Amino acid sequence: MCNNECDASTPELAHPPELMFDFEGRHPSTFWQSATWKEYPKPLQVNITLSWSKTIELTDNIVITFESGRPDQMILEKSLDYGRTWQPYQYYATDCLDAFHMDPKSVKDLSQHTVLEIICTEEYSTGYMTNSKIIHFEIKDRFAFFAGPWLRNMASLYGQLDTTKKLRDFFTVTDLRIRLLRPAVGEIFVDELHLARYFYAISDIKVHGR
Repeated sequence: MCNNECDASTPELAHPPELMFDFEGRHPSTFWQSATWKEYPKPLQVNITLSWSKTIELTDNIVITFESGRPDQMILEKSLDYGRTWQPYQYYATDCLDAFHMDPKSVKDLSQHTVLEIICTEEYSTGYMTNSKIIHFEIKDRFAFFAGPWLRNMASLYGQLDTTKKLRDFFTVTDLRIRLLRPAVGEIFVDELHLARYFYAISDIKVHGR
């Protein structure tokens, strides 16, 4: 990562927010990097807000690629009124019960009748996924409850969206906010003597909509 050379005031050493949205076809990836926990020890929390100044209907998964290890705690939030009010979209944690007092679930635990439920998932923080960089908000899996597992019956989905305002609003945003609440620690206890090793870094955020 920065190897003690991060310097926002020097272009060659800076990792500004726009590097989350540039072309990622090259190696190594470019990325935004936050200050370290050493500089903001209690706690290290960062908000990333995406604003479009118009209404967006989401059509595919939201995908966030971390270069620092995925955070131990994170909330994805949405706004329908240009950032005046916010609602949670999904909670992410290594321990949902401890972090948010919620039982862990995945989208596969939902159904047509519970598709609007706001869940906390440990799917991107534990088990076989721990070495991956990516966090998803699964739009297509939710679409599949209405359009079938291969999304072949999109007419059924669009019919539901046209007639059910709550469902249509669920997939509609004017703004998104990523609330990073606790960086990837990897242990139960934070190493207080080496807080500079904890930070957030994101190389890419993909949001597909119309």
